[in-house]
Amino acid sequence: MDWRRLQIGGCVALSLLFSGLFYFRYWRWRDCIAQAQPSCLTPGGENLTTGGMIWVLPAMIFAAAALKLALRR
Repeated sequence: MDWRRLQIGGCVALSLLFSGLFYFRYWRWRDCIAQAQPSCLTPGGENLTTGGMIWVLPAMIFAAAALKLALRR
């Protein structure tokens, strides 16, 4: 495996990791968070806040980096 494919795979893996964090820490509970400003208690006892939406930023950055690496010739 060459270095470029390893970089692309790493960026995709990190993008998926941060996307998962965004989904599980914010997107799943967005209605509850919106109603109970500024935080929401889940049935499991976790206290979620609107700060969970920040996880989408590194997900997008790593996805863009993977796309840039994949399209580079």
